[in-house]
Order: sequence, then structure tokens, then C-alpha cells
Amino acid sequence: MKKESVGERIRSRRKNLKLTQQGVASGIGVSHVAVSQWEKDETLPRGENLLRLAELLQCTAAWIIDGEGEVFTTPSKVSDVSALPLITLTQAAAWMQEQRLLIQQQATRFLYSDSKLSESALAITLDDAAMQPDYRPGDTLIFDPAVAPQPGDVVLAHINSEVLVRIYRLMTEQHDEQIFSLRPLNEDFPVQTSSEKKIELIGTMMEMRRYRVR
Repeated sequence: MKKESVGERIRSRRKNLKLTQQGVASGIGVSHVAVSQWEKDETLPRGENLLRLAELLQCTAAWIIDGEGEVFTTPSKVSDVSALPLITLTQAAAWMQEQRLLIQQQATRFLYSDSKLSESALAITLDDAAMQPDYRPGDTLIFDPAVAPQPGDVVLAHINSEVLVRIYRLMTEQHDEQIFSLRPLNEDFPVQTSSEKKIELIGTMMEMRRYRVR
């Protein structure tokens, strides 16, 4: 009897658990293309990706690679870690539109977070100096569209053709509409007001990461 390949074991286990390729990709923090390549035996999952795949598929890494070991029949606890797509500011401009799923599928870079985040959470890299000194160009920020901002929160917003990171300030309410401003920390940058410009709030900041430059 022909022994199953690595890809065949991954595919059969995924289907037994009623998971899609995109679901596996999101749970591990890789692109759905990577999962497809594994199932086609074009590449092999390795290192941390292999361990996360085994955890998600509720089996051992050894079983995935060589078919040895027993597949767990009792679901093991998958760690509450979200894989967030790290996207460009241009992609963030379309995040609240119908393109979000497509952007998630095309993402090739991810961040892991154990914070309680919605499925629409995203990560971007700050690229301007408007939020200095607290936030610097190169900092990675995680935003969640499902969290409504409170005064003083840092938000990601789409203003005209730009996506900006600013401080949210509620000014007043007019005819059941909230009028708010978005303020930079750096005084060299202008304040934006929703009464003067069309502003779409994309998400509220949940986490900031700063990586040491070598």
C-alpha cells in the first residue's frame, strides 16, 4: 500500500478538522500559498511553522513529516495566538472595503499576538514623524477595527488619499453625528477635523512594537 506523502497527510487532516487552507494559514501566520505548496508537496513546513501546524492540526510534527506517531483523537488546546497580516499603508486604505479578505489572502508577512483581537485586526509599519517622540518611523502598530476609539486613543485613519496614525479627540455631536479631530504629537503636522474633511477610521491601536536597529 502506498504511503501517504507529507502533503496528503496535511490535506487529509485539515479536511477532517473542517479547516480551509486560508483558516490554516491564518492560524499559523503564513500565506495561503504556503499551505497550498505544502499540500502539493512542493515545499515542506519547517521550524516554528511545522510546530504551529502540528498544534493546529492536533497531531505530532513527526506524524506530519514521516507518518509516525499517533494522530490525537482528542482536540488539544490551540494557543490563543492571532496571526495578523503586516500590510502596507496603501493596503490599509482598502481594509474596510470588500478587499480585506483578498488582502489577507495575499499577505506574506505576519505578526503574532496573544491579545484578544478581532478577525479584522491588522498591523502596519509607521513611516512618518507625525507621532514623535512617542512613536517613531519603523515602529510596528497593531490596530483593531472592532474596537471603538475613546478620546486620547491612537487610531489609524483614511483621510483623502492618505492613511495616517493620529490621536483621536471627540469634539462634539451634531445631529447624531460625532465631530472629532485627529491630532499629531509632532506640532509640525496639521490637525485634521471630520467637519472639514472626510475621515474614515480604520482601527484603534491595541499594541506597539519597536525593534532594535542593529
